[in-house]
Amino acid sequence: MNKYILDNPAHQNWFTSRFTATAFEDALKCPGHNILWDDPKYLPGWLLSLSPSQIRSDADKRINSVVQRYIGKVNSWDVVNENLHTSFFEDKLGPNASAVFFQETRQLDKTTPLFMNEYNTLENGGDPLSTPAKYIQKLRDIQSFSPDIGSVGIGLQGHFHTPDLAYMRSSLDTLAAAKLPIWITELDVASSPDQASYLEQVLSEAHAHPAVVGLVMWAAWKPEGCFRMCLTDGQFKNLPLEML
Repeated sequence: MNKYILDNPAHQNWFTSRFTATAFEDALKCPGHNILWDDPKYLPGWLLSLSPSQIRSDADKRINSVVQRYIGKVNSWDVVNENLHTSFFEDKLGPNASAVFFQETRQLDKTTPLFMNEYNTLENGGDPLSTPAKYIQKLRDIQSFSPDIGSVGIGLQGHFHTPDLAYMRSSLDTLAAAKLPIWITELDVASSPDQASYLEQVLSEAHAHPAVVGLVMWAAWKPEGCFRMCLTDGQFKNLPLEML
């Protein structure tokens, strides 16, 4: 639920015609995305110039506020978003900052799965910062910090251009060796004449892999347009596949 639904009767009608309160209670809990973001570009400006002790205090307040408010209402927590590509909290608080935040989250919520969430591990084999090997290493570093943390799930964003299905399959195979749940968390495909075909290929590949246990489409509507892929037009009519 977001402001674009709350402020738009047409969107409300589209939304409620497809989802019921019972469905949300029983089956459609969404990921808790995200508690913290390691990219300073997406952090409040006032936070950036604070001292390390102040940053730590405010991060702790954020974790406590979000987790206690939504515990039991989400199916997972993306604890620190994109901490392979960016490292604001590590730079300010030390190399174990992400692990500390995972530990704090687990202490507040004993049961909801905790996840990393990263881009280009699945969709771009040319990014040296987020290879499957580096992803697994970061995940192991977090898990080994404290036995309190337990297992950490694998969140893969999946912002595709022209899909390299062989690389996608290889990446999933490598990550699956960790024997941890894999979610594709932000799936979309860039606009092109082949967008619908590429989307079908990626969906088929994801559904066929036994380690993938969940998938979220990154296609939410907003007035100025979707990020890269819409499922409806501005009147909330489902778009034909060739117009996605």
